[in-house]
Amino acid sequence: MNPKAANTTRTATKAVLQQDKDAARQCLMLADKFLKEGEFEKARQEVSKAQKLDPSNPYAYAFLDRIAHFEEQRKRESPAPPPVAAPQPPPAPPAGKPVAAPPARQEPPVTPKQGTPPAPRVTPPSHIDSKLEEMKRQIEMLTKALDSERKVREEMNQQQLKGAIKQLRSAMEKAWMNGAPKDQELVELHELAVSVGIPEDVEHTLKREVKLDMYSRAVKEVVAKQKLLRNSSRTLEWLRKVYQVTMDEYLEYESKFLLDLVADQYRGTILFVSPEDKETKDLAQKLKASGYAVVTATSPEHALEKIEKINPHFVLCSMEFSGGHLSGIKFLHVLRANSKFSYIPFILICEQSGIVQLKSSELRPTEGYVEKPVDFESLNEVMNEKLIVFRQYLSSI
Repeated sequence: MNPKAANTTRTATKAVLQQDKDAARQCLMLADKFLKEGEFEKARQEVSKAQKLDPSNPYAYAFLDRIAHFEEQRKRESPAPPPVAAPQPPPAPPAGKPVAAPPARQEPPVTPKQGTPPAPRVTPPSHIDSKLEEMKRQIEMLTKALDSERKVREEMNQQQLKGAIKQLRSAMEKAWMNGAPKDQELVELHELAVSVGIPEDVEHTLKREVKLDMYSRAVKEVVAKQKLLRNSSRTLEWLRKVYQVTMDEYLEYESKFLLDLVADQYRGTILFVSPEDKETKDLAQKLKASGYAVVTATSPEHALEKIEKINPHFVLCSMEFSGGHLSGIKFLHVLRANSKFSYIPFILICEQSGIVQLKSSELRPTEGYVEKPVDFESLNEVMNEKLIVFRQYLSSI
């Protein structure tokens, strides 16, 4: 039996670790480099290492044949010069006999130069050239195959890691949904991370991200239910304990999180002009709960003093004012004359009797009215309608 085949048969049953396979590939790639540089012995040593690491790798045996072929070819192309024999001295003459002078060297007759023909150029046989080219092509193909296999393996490992991270994150989110999980659950999560091959530092980062994400969801839920007041530090402190948020994490994460939360909920500033305290308090509270900042004024004249400073996104104004103040309609006309506020959304709050007058007046698409007593849902619907028209107007400019 072929000793290479026998060696492959004997080692086929032994499982080779992936890291040994990768190391064997690196040895073969290094052997390829030495082979191209003519370092045959170094190349042979690297192939021997690859065979020990991964006996089942078929490329190792092919490399040995290539090394032997290139080494033989190198010897053929550079033959050793024949040994030069040392000149032997002439034998000594017998005693008493005179030494005869050596005969004069006969120089060949010099013929006139007719032009020396060039020495014939020695070229290697064509079959040797083709063999060399074939061997180079095979080595390049082998190198490309090894590189391609390495890239595919790295991509597979990345895809496997992404899938494992997704699986672990899903399990962590379930465990951290209502606060920090129990010790047994943490042990199970760690065992899951080990079983799917997630490194320890990745597991730690993932745990921190999930914990802060679940904590932020809990805070947003409390805010949405209007159970968190601006000065309600006890609620946040309680949630931090539930989700085991450290002080470092609080300083690093929570301030930014709360700013983002406020930015998400902020819908704009409303200038609310009304002489009635009760109406102002009730509507202002509901508007603030909906995400608006509310600035109040008791008369149109008072509102004109504030409007330049606050630059509101919306004006909500009563229809009638006593004591010689401007009416809501006149206040609207004053704002129309100001190019800065001429198209600002404007809603009038009026009695049943004033609706007829408003219907007959020429209100712009960004202007409207609601009837007293104000139904907040109807008011919100009208406000959203006027805001849409106002945004369309801005986009057309």
